[in-house]
Amino acid sequence: MQTSDTPPGFDPGDYRRALGGFGTGVALVAAHDAQGLAHGLIINSLTSVSLHPPIMLWCLANSSAAFDVFTQATTFSLNILRSDDHGVAQQFSRRGGDRVIPSDQICTMETGAPALTAAVASLDCRLRLRQPMGDHEVIYGDVVAYRADPGVDALGFFRGRFVTLKSGE
Repeated sequence: MQTSDTPPGFDPGDYRRALGGFGTGVALVAAHDAQGLAHGLIINSLTSVSLHPPIMLWCLANSSAAFDVFTQATTFSLNILRSDDHGVAQQFSRRGGDRVIPSDQICTMETGAPALTAAVASLDCRLRLRQPMGDHEVIYGDVVAYRADPGVDALGFFRGRFVTLKSGE
């Protein structure tokens, strides 16, 4: 899809393939909806903005079926997936798929946001800012608590495929 802001001759498909050369981790953002159900969404646009204070950002496509859940949430968790979480990654990245996380796979942390019980790390966040940017919403969160499982391999994504990111410990 080209917009009036897209440079002439710019090929969005080639651009997306070029970006695929940057390997990323795979994370699941989780938040409660208005009825209290825990919803999950796979993201790979996760960035540490600041250590002091601890602030994270992630990006949500305006076209996401889960857009309302995640733009109305005031708390959320960012969960870095384990290398064996291919099924979780596929379930929560599928367009039109079920986004509700089974209750036996979640716990809550300080903010009350749902967090995956089995994750390399979970960051418990309180919404700081939402900012429209192009075809996405950039969501910033203050990290108020975290937990980590050191020495566990993480799930990565590189050139359209899942890969294992070794812990080195």
